[in-house]
Amino acid sequence: AAKWATQAPAFGAYLAWGNVACSYWKSPASGLPHTISAPGSLLILVAGTTNDPATPYPWAQGLAAQLSNAVLLTLDGDGHTAYMQGSACIDAAVDRYFLTGQADAGVTCADGP
Repeated sequence: AAKWATQAPAFGAYLAWGNVACSYWKSPASGLPHTISAPGSLLILVAGTTNDPATPYPWAQGLAAQLSNAVLLTLDGDGHTAYMQGSACIDAAVDRYFLTGQADAGVTCADGP
């Protein structure tokens, strides 16, 4: 983290420490893209923002399509992450999922309340 902080003072240490969880994954990284299915899982909510500069929306679409039991929640807007960013529609859909485990497929919300 100290080396990363030297190279990127504003976010270096934060980004370095963000990788710690990866060292505890049960399978090693292959370095290659692969299909993810999660058979037998409870419903998984995948949220994606159409103009996300860090995680492109097609990645959210692809992940939701690969998972055995997932729905895609879309924010038609800008920015990285959607929840608690000003869209009452997104917040309600995510809250419902966290509180009940239920989510509707194909929901698209706009920026703002």
